[in-house]
Amino acid sequence: MIRIEPFGKYDKVVLTGEKRNAITRDVLESLLKLGCEREVIVTNEGPVFSAGLDLSVFLESKERVLEYLFTIHKLIKKFLDCDKRIIAYIKGDVYGLGVELLYFFDYVVAASEALKFSLQGINFGLFPPYTVSIGKYLFSYGHLRIMLSRDFTAGEAFRFGIVSEIGQLSPERLFSPPEHIGAFVKAKRWIMERVDEAVPYLYKLAEAATSEETRSRIKKFFAGNRGKS
Repeated sequence: MIRIEPFGKYDKVVLTGEKRNAITRDVLESLLKLGCEREVIVTNEGPVFSAGLDLSVFLESKERVLEYLFTIHKLIKKFLDCDKRIIAYIKGDVYGLGVELLYFFDYVVAASEALKFSLQGINFGLFPPYTVSIGKYLFSYGHLRIMLSRDFTAGEAFRFGIVSEIGQLSPERLFSPPEHIGAFVKAKRWIMERVDEAVPYLYKLAEAATSEETRSRIKKFFAGNRGKS
């Protein structure tokens, strides 16, 4: 699922799980156990950085879906509240919640302009709750229209502001402000004041995600994937 190893002054978290690094409950619990004593680099092995939400959760009860969604929200608030920086180094395609989690990191490096970003969960009936609730504070209207309509590349994500840099990760080039001013210069500090605006949308997502139509689409997706294996 994930592997944690030292990397200089950083803890490197490598996403290695099955389901193309979907954010399963086990992955959430592992990430919630991360301390904020050292700075963190999150990266991946394989062709996918993260497949986003674990679709199988949405075939469970609405109560279980809400528990899952609010665990995600707890993790996001942990990212925002962490004193140390959290940096993403993306070496594969990114889907759904995997895209949204990048909004809450301190710095995001994509290895190639060609990597695919997608919020395609909309096609199942799973709208991206953080994009639709606080995306207006993060992106222009024109960029949101693209993000919610089609797949886009890491090069486009760089222009939108999701990605900070394209190329190889060079953590030694990043600023290292002293501890006593670190909290004041974090770009994500103000997002903490807005992130709970997503809470009503988590309830709406649970409602939409447990509808018969959404569940039917998810089951067809699973059946199609089994047919390809």
